[in-house]
Amino acid sequence: MIRGEDGQEYGPVEMDELREWVRENRAGLGTEVRLDEPGASWQPWQSYPELVALLAETQAASSLPGQAGLVVAPLGRRMIAFAVDLFLIVIPTLIICTTLAIAYAPDWYVQAVVVGTQHPFSPLALPVNANIMVDLISDFILALYFTGFHAIHGKTPGKALLGLRVVEQSGHNPPVLKAFFRAVVLIFSMGLLFLPLLYVFLAPQRRALHDLVADTIVVDA
Repeated sequence: MIRGEDGQEYGPVEMDELREWVRENRAGLGTEVRLDEPGASWQPWQSYPELVALLAETQAASSLPGQAGLVVAPLGRRMIAFAVDLFLIVIPTLIICTTLAIAYAPDWYVQAVVVGTQHPFSPLALPVNANIMVDLISDFILALYFTGFHAIHGKTPGKALLGLRVVEQSGHNPPVLKAFFRAVVLIFSMGLLFLPLLYVFLAPQRRALHDLVADTIVVDA
């Protein structure tokens, strides 16, 4: 039996399932454990040699020192997950931009074609204005998408599909502020033709610039 951080009791739990919980940082040193026997009392994890050995075994398989069960995600899957997320983000962006284009199309047509002048408050009056608005909308959706999913779930739909997760050094989901800063730096990197993302190939633990700023790591889920 296991007593979680929420105070709830879970189990009985087989060793294989307990190993998975350790990998997910749901159990470990300090976790209270009780044998599934009448009258058994709650004891700390380290009171059971077999659980200490299980923790050491999982730790040895981890690529992050001091973080049992956390394994740095391979770059190949991260790139595919990122591509999936960008594809999903394009959908609402196109819907919003198309709606705005339809809404402003009559005004643009009258001012630019019929009257022969351009309305200064129409986003589609000048190509520059249109590009700025599209960029702002895209950046807002990007920031909202990555901040929300990483802060709440620790993973975006793309990462969930590829079995990845964004965590702090403690192994927990990043808080909203860190997730927001991470998203902002990612957007900044995308604006520079993705060049800052190349640092991920050289950095320890495969941390990109946005991971360094937010102090996060992308790991196997």
